[in-house]
Amino acid sequence: MIVLSVLVIPLSTAAILMALWTHPEVRRVIALLGSVLHLGAAGFLLQAVVDRGPISFAVGSWPAPFGIEFRADFLGASMALVTALVGLIINLYTTNDLDEPRRRFGFHPLVFVLLAGLSGAFTTNDLFNLFVWFECILLSSFVLLSLGGERQQIRGGINYVVPNLFSSMLFLAGLGLIYGATGTLNMDHLGMRTGLVEPGLMTAISALFLTAFGLKAALFPFFGWLPTSYHTPPFAVSALFAGLLTKVGVFALIRFFTKVWPDPSVAITGLLLWLSMGGLVVAGLAAMRQTTLRRALGYLLVSHIGFLTGGLALGSPTALAMVNLYMAHHMIVICGLYLVAGLIASTAGSESLKSAGGLVKTHPLLAWLLGLGFLALAGIPPLSGFAPKVGLIVEAFRLNQPVLVAGMLLSSLFTIFCLAKLWMIYAWRPQPGDTQGSQPDRLRILATTLLCACMIGLSLALGPVATWASAAQTTEGRP
Repeated sequence: MIVLSVLVIPLSTAAILMALWTHPEVRRVIALLGSVLHLGAAGFLLQAVVDRGPISFAVGSWPAPFGIEFRADFLGASMALVTALVGLIINLYTTNDLDEPRRRFGFHPLVFVLLAGLSGAFTTNDLFNLFVWFECILLSSFVLLSLGGERQQIRGGINYVVPNLFSSMLFLAGLGLIYGATGTLNMDHLGMRTGLVEPGLMTAISALFLTAFGLKAALFPFFGWLPTSYHTPPFAVSALFAGLLTKVGVFALIRFFTKVWPDPSVAITGLLLWLSMGGLVVAGLAAMRQTTLRRALGYLLVSHIGFLTGGLALGSPTALAMVNLYMAHHMIVICGLYLVAGLIASTAGSESLKSAGGLVKTHPLLAWLLGLGFLALAGIPPLSGFAPKVGLIVEAFRLNQPVLVAGMLLSSLFTIFCLAKLWMIYAWRPQPGDTQGSQPDRLRILATTLLCACMIGLSLALGPVATWASAAQTTEGRP
């Protein structure tokens, strides 16, 4: 039952919040309490996986493949823990910041439904159940994105939901084909049977899943929906989406190409390498041309997805361990940067770079938080992004993949150039005299500071975490 705790707690919290619809003050307390319990359950689950190895639970005591199986290994449990951490930070960030219409129309219950969908996706061992959780994520995220009904939000919501619905259609079609070819949807059973499927058919099926999951992960060239939608909702929603949603698409790709079809064809791995290369370079270049911090972060998010999918294409245990580390690091850092961007926009009264400047003198704490996030995202040592990024580059070089090495180096260069430009604008350029901002709420500053502290904590604990992640590739999660 320990596996189900990361699902039951957020779903129960969402139900309680719905029952307390007319008590807004009580709902704020319940949201924070539910987030703390969710984080505690996820931490307990990860500790259990580290101590005992992967943990399985068959719903209704029906054995797979007849029943639905949940299985938490190190990758899934670590992703569930970061999900719960981000959920707690977002709920703290929005305690006093959220406007009353969004609060009244169900912001907090929707957040917990989204967290439950993500936790379910990270712990399920059944492909159809993964599809169900994906739909739970899609529905709750679309409402969160559109909540408020502003014109740009509706436009962004359409840009978001249409490609994701198409992804769901491809996913469902792939499920029918792979079930017809193997007779099962349990991931462990699929791993034993896909090798018996005719190679051409399996390559076609995997291309379908690659497209479906690539759309959700904003993999090149399917990323156009992300930078045109993530800048439209409130900053807390953008941070929640940036930190978590694309990672569940990457996670699904990892599950498919390490468990469902652990020995993919050369054509598929080669395609994934080139798509990763395209995202690393194209999105990195686009980030340097943006006029707001949030838009630039959106393109940098897409660019860094290429590190994750590139490591997956390499396929070695070392590369997969580095992907695990890089994904946890990126979830925390990109979420933190979106929250810092929200604080800066509040002080300046606008997101535009034209109204930015003088942050070091006027708001030194925000300048420190922004600088820390920039350094972590760029992978500057000794912060948490350095070791997995260098590890991926070294592994790509060792496996004789010069194209991917070039893409990763170029992406790193573009990231440093883009962030250096933004830092010069926000920190050192004189503050414009016509700014009409306000002081951000203390709870928002506290939430953002806590998440930035987690960046430092992950950097300090990187050695043990790297050991566990590496051991998980060879001994099924036993360090």
